[in-house]
Amino acid sequence: MKNIRPQSGLDSHDALALPHLLQDIFIVASPIIILGMVGIFLGLHTLAGGASANLGYLLVILSGGLLLRRQGSGWSKIGLGKPASWLKTVILGVGSWMGALLVFVGVQVIALGVINTLGLSPSEIDQSRFNQIAGNLPLFILMLILSWTTIAFGEELFYRAFLISRLLDQTALGRGWSILISGIVFGLVHFAEGPVGIFSNGAFGILFGWIYVLSGRNLWITIIGHGLLNTLRFAMLYTGNV
Repeated sequence: MKNIRPQSGLDSHDALALPHLLQDIFIVASPIIILGMVGIFLGLHTLAGGASANLGYLLVILSGGLLLRRQGSGWSKIGLGKPASWLKTVILGVGSWMGALLVFVGVQVIALGVINTLGLSPSEIDQSRFNQIAGNLPLFILMLILSWTTIAFGEELFYRAFLISRLLDQTALGRGWSILISGIVFGLVHFAEGPVGIFSNGAFGILFGWIYVLSGRNLWITIIGHGLLNTLRFAMLYTGNV
């Protein structure tokens, strides 16, 4: 008799892997969810609330690393491996930063245009939780450190390396859907920045997802781009140019 393949989007192996996939994502994402909620309760504009949210990403790096190691993998295998050329990686990182800027600003312009066309009250990205950075050098330096650690590393490791790799390797979704899902989730976790912030972050998250996949999963490129993007953002907030 001929073997009959199940008529569904996922084969039997994928169907069996799905519960494990969701379980792994939940385990690694738990610190973001729990400490993020604590941060919201304390107020993301407060030092304690911001520290709680950032601690969540630090724990994601640790929990994700432990889970991957237990499964015979590791962060180096899904993005943090030594690139063939550091020079090329840095150049591409700067390019990804410039691309993210164009996407970030472009989506804001389009979103605000649509809002105005619909006759709704325009609302730019809500950055009120960062108001204390203006003219505050110690806080600005702290945010720069976080830009290159928990923010750039933590967000890229989870939303790009871990989430996209899991969806690509353990489901039949394919690159497009995996990157889109990751981008949507990335946009939604920036809900504190309002609707325009959600769309803007989601769009650049999708861009970084494609860069990650098309580069052969070289996460250093998007880490550099992400770090530069936040460095510029906090510099503008510090100098009051936003």
